[in-house]
Amino acid sequence: MAGNDATAKFYSAMNEGYDAFIDTIRAANDRGHRMSTALIEDVQRGQREAVELATKWAEAPLDLASLSSSIADAGTKAQNRSLEVTRQLFGEMAEAQEESREVFQRVLNANRSAGEAAIGVARGFFTRASEAVQSATQSSAPAVTDGRRTARESSRTSQAATNDSSADDGA
Repeated sequence: MAGNDATAKFYSAMNEGYDAFIDTIRAANDRGHRMSTALIEDVQRGQREAVELATKWAEAPLDLASLSSSIADAGTKAQNRSLEVTRQLFGEMAEAQEESREVFQRVLNANRSAGEAAIGVARGFFTRASEAVQSATQSSAPAVTDGRRTARESSRTSQAATNDSSADDGA
């Protein structure tokens, strides 16, 4: 039946829309995991460099030239790590933007399909209802009315009554 096809299309479109949202949530979860991992690794590297710097200072506390060189190296490495994490963050944001655009497109297409299917279901329902009303009307006796007369019947009845009364007056 056409109604079943439209109903199946409607539910399929609904599933497509929900799948798009679930895919977005999964992608955001993966993105969050990648960023968290990058931050954890950055903190771990920074911590190890700080311990390395403290070890160098503990070994030779009066060697200020070597210590200042090590501090400058540690600062440069920290800046590089910070820039790398920032670059990764912007890359993830760009990817999220593209995914969002794709999801909105998928949801719009799914909603369009669902709307078309809903219209098909409604048409089928009203067609069946109309057919049921027509068949019920055709099978009922035409003489049965709700007590109202049509305008044509009313004028015929009043005209016939007028003719009858004028015929009675002439006799």
